[in-house]
Amino acid sequence: MKYQQVVGMDIAKDSVQASRFDGTTFFDFSFPNQEKSFLKEVQKSIPKSDPSHTLFVMEATGAYHLKLATTLYKKGYSVAVVNPFIIKKYAEMLLKRAKTDRKDARLIAQFGFYQEVTLFAPKESMAEEITQVLKGLDQLKKERTNLKNYREAFTCHNEINPVVRDIYQKQLEEIEKAIKTLEAEAKRLVSQYAPKEYQLLLSIKGIGKCSATALLGLLQKMDRFSRGKEVASFLGLAPQISQSGKDKGKAWLSKKGNGYLRRLLYLAALSASRSNAQCRELYQRLLAKGKPKKVALIAVANKLLRQAFAVLKSGCPYDPHYLKLKSNLEVVLT
Repeated sequence: MKYQQVVGMDIAKDSVQASRFDGTTFFDFSFPNQEKSFLKEVQKSIPKSDPSHTLFVMEATGAYHLKLATTLYKKGYSVAVVNPFIIKKYAEMLLKRAKTDRKDARLIAQFGFYQEVTLFAPKESMAEEITQVLKGLDQLKKERTNLKNYREAFTCHNEINPVVRDIYQKQLEEIEKAIKTLEAEAKRLVSQYAPKEYQLLLSIKGIGKCSATALLGLLQKMDRFSRGKEVASFLGLAPQISQSGKDKGKAWLSKKGNGYLRRLLYLAALSASRSNAQCRELYQRLLAKGKPKKVALIAVANKLLRQAFAVLKSGCPYDPHYLKLKSNLEVVLT
């Protein structure tokens, strides 16, 4: 869809620099990044028109862009949230040298006017809550690992200061308690948000409670994807292949998706390579071809993700014999 005007936004913690572009001229304006005032400031700075004629484009900036994007979406405006890496490459393509907030806003507006973008839609509120709980769990588990490593380092000495020992022990106990609390909260949320989908995911050998919860929280019910390849690409589990230059013939992961979910699926692949019949067959076949174990496990993680997509789309539990039954039926019919 071609919009009459595009508003590019360079968002910081406390302020927003914006630029409206109609294909010919830029109109620059700025306002505080405060939920109570930014909608009024935005509407004051753009001509009165049908919201469907205006597109707002902004970079993904952690949590700073989220309130603005959600508010504009709820008011009926079209919003696009773009990966900053894409904007950076677009600037390099145009040979841009200067980098200021105003020029960045103009560049984002120009990108949105001439390039095709994917429109933003906020997560369902409960899926967002699950995501918040998962981020908290991930942070706490990292802190637990760090504390254990620090405590282990002190054991190299003959004597450990009792105050230091007690502090580390107390912190570890508090973190363990917090982890159990968040795990219980994640279980409560997912049982309310998508109980059927949760059980479908658990029917896949290798996907456990944590992985199933993360898939539903971060990817919701995968409704916006039409193929399993799209999910793998979105999450950064699809191989990126070079057919030219010094890297010709090489392949690597794009790693452009959510790193936390990729780590969980990699860990799930360790289990699936033994317990999931299709994943085990894939893993052993790749090892027989001489592929490194890590490469084979990443392929298994990709397959697990596609299996998850398949059970959510079909609404049927995972059946390890499905492909064999399907092929046998085709032979009979032909």
